[in-house]
Amino acid sequence: MNLKTASLSNSYSRKFALLALLTLGTCISLSSHAAPLTISQHQAVNAHFSKLAQTQHAAENQMTEQLKQDFTQQLTAQEHEFMNDICPKYGMTFDVTTNACLRS
Repeated sequence: MNLKTASLSNSYSRKFALLALLTLGTCISLSSHAAPLTISQHQAVNAHFSKLAQTQHAAENQMTEQLKQDFTQQLTAQEHEFMNDICPKYGMTFDVTTNACLRS
């Protein structure tokens, strides 16, 4: 007699563990009550959020500038490639310094 056993996949175990963790966390958080913040604690939290906002703004500006530079470089490369293909069709050569087709 050949018996086959079914095994639960690892994903089911992980899902059950996650569900148990979420249930336990919800139970704990519902039963706990936080004390209201004092004025000094509230000021410290506001100062922290202000620093976070400044840091995030600086990081966003840096990322935006980097994206602009990357886009400009890619656009320039594509323009040059396009002009290198088009100019010879009309008997001209592409001049990189003037970004124009010049008669040969």
